[in-house]
Amino acid sequence: MESLWLEYGNVTSEEAHLVHDLDKCEMIQQAMEYEASDHKQLDSFFNTTRGIFKHPQVRRKAVDELPVPRKRHSPAKSPSSTGSSPFKLISFPASPTPEQPTLSLPPSSSSLPSSSLSAPATPNQAFGNLAEVYRPSGSPIRVTGTKVVTDVSFTDTDATGICKVDKSLVCKGFWDSINKAARICLPRRSGKTYNITQLLLFFSCMPEQEYLLTIPDTIIDDQDIPQMDLATKCRLKRERLFEDSLLKKLHPKFYHEHFMKYPVLNISFSKCKGNTLGDFVLNLCKALAAVIQAFLQDMKRQNKTDVLESMHYTDLKEMYMVYQRLKRESSTKALEYTSLPLRMFESLSDFVVEEYGQYILLVDEYDIPFTSTYLAKWSKDDKHTARNIMKLLYQTMLKDNNHLIKGVLFGVFEVPLTEMGSGANNIKEIRM
Repeated sequence: MESLWLEYGNVTSEEAHLVHDLDKCEMIQQAMEYEASDHKQLDSFFNTTRGIFKHPQVRRKAVDELPVPRKRHSPAKSPSSTGSSPFKLISFPASPTPEQPTLSLPPSSSSLPSSSLSAPATPNQAFGNLAEVYRPSGSPIRVTGTKVVTDVSFTDTDATGICKVDKSLVCKGFWDSINKAARICLPRRSGKTYNITQLLLFFSCMPEQEYLLTIPDTIIDDQDIPQMDLATKCRLKRERLFEDSLLKKLHPKFYHEHFMKYPVLNISFSKCKGNTLGDFVLNLCKALAAVIQAFLQDMKRQNKTDVLESMHYTDLKEMYMVYQRLKRESSTKALEYTSLPLRMFESLSDFVVEEYGQYILLVDEYDIPFTSTYLAKWSKDDKHTARNIMKLLYQTMLKDNNHLIKGVLFGVFEVPLTEMGSGANNIKEIRM
């Protein structure tokens, strides 16, 4: 297994070239679709793949015979075009060097005979049929479905026919590569949401029912579905999602040791912006309140009377109620509560570790609070206040957090957290 991993990472075989090329091939196809639908010019995606395709089948059918030329659009201004910036825009991550940890997927256990490579009949099939055409015979299934869509969700089941790449080994890569805290920066539409959802549904010990709403109950092979409680139904759905995964097939011990075993704080800062500092504080509190609400509801579902009367539960509920009262006030009132986001997280952290144990932290769009602040038309003092709120929050989340098992920041921009004085100098950069 180790030799196969090195073979893929070092790209020393025809099979390894094929897997790398297919990954980049999918990326530029999606970029073409976004250029057409969103009227944007995405040169960075094409520039980073120009001349690097090695496998002849992919180069001929997926690059030389693209159906139509790209339509040119005027590029939108990037933040960096307006002057110096405290953060760095990543158009596309560079190829990992030997010193950089990676969450790349290893190839399957079977070799790929050249006889199994039959190209699609027409250019229009170049992407839609790759799932079937380039599947190694006799190997674990890495790709399912043939229906190509722009927004693939991890919870799309095989029954939908949507083309999905099995990325389940990312769960093990996450666990093995990260000591405590890490950061992953990728361009938008590069699969961050897909991987966050996958990590959440694999590790989380909570039902996470809101992520399973699109999955019909019929996926559960059981006649007693109407009598099932919510937790059991959600667990069975998640088991089905991972049932035929490479992770379970290649690493069954890891799968059984870690599947649904940990509390996970899944926080999204995608909406943490605003016309004023008060709006910013409210939206930051809203992001934390969504996670708090999920844990409060889980405690009610379990109906643990002793927990509902505990000090940590009372404190957490009070933090949630303070936010509820604050959001009914004007955004100006929120200026008196700039410490509330930090207090909410500390209360949430204390409660979770007391009732569930140490936790995993997943933060999506970690950079939005910084980029939105930088671009906002606020006073210097307000911008300074907003940056200090985030610096203290990330320091508490990642640096001074004894409750944390592992934490990952997902985003697009590499915000220099240490240079900005956050103290979060224990973050490892991960390249995918």
